[in-house]
Amino acid sequence: MRVSRRSVRTAAVATGAAAALLLPAAGAALAAEAPAPAPAPAPAATAGDPSVFWRNVDLADGSLAKVYQDGPGRFSAEIYGGGALIGTLVSTHGKPAHGEHDGLHVVLRPDGTVSSWLDHGPAPKPKPAPEPAPKVVRLPDGHTATFFAGRDGRPYVKLSVPGGKSWTYDFHGTLVSAHR
Repeated sequence: MRVSRRSVRTAAVATGAAAALLLPAAGAALAAEAPAPAPAPAPAATAGDPSVFWRNVDLADGSLAKVYQDGPGRFSAEIYGGGALIGTLVSTHGKPAHGEHDGLHVVLRPDGTVSSWLDHGPAPKPKPAPEPAPKVVRLPDGHTATFFAGRDGRPYVKLSVPGGKSWTYDFHGTLVSAHR
């Protein structure tokens, strides 16, 4: 029995068409049993689209750039953020491609390298350091020691007795003031 090319081609087309019609129905029937759908594979190279996956690049804000080589000296990058496609950059004729989305800047160079950075708004004004509260310590002999920072920023200790007398010393042991 002899089979012609036309017969083989017709059988292949019919089989492909039947598979295309039946697979979505089979997939829907199995969808309840499948744990999670697998991510879509990279586009396959065809005669009209010679793009080949080149690499993934992590961007400054945590997004992902999937870089494809579309031909000699021609690259494209698909930018994904939060699992969704944000945009596509295409570098052709030896010129870089630039893109910006919500403060994320991305550059795709003609050699396929990718760089990214974030916009920075005005720097927040620094909050003044809180004034440290004085530390009060009761000594066993009845005296009270109060540790505090003076106006000049240096540390001091004030010793007080129950009768109202007090002495202020710096941390070198020098008497600064006496109150009676």
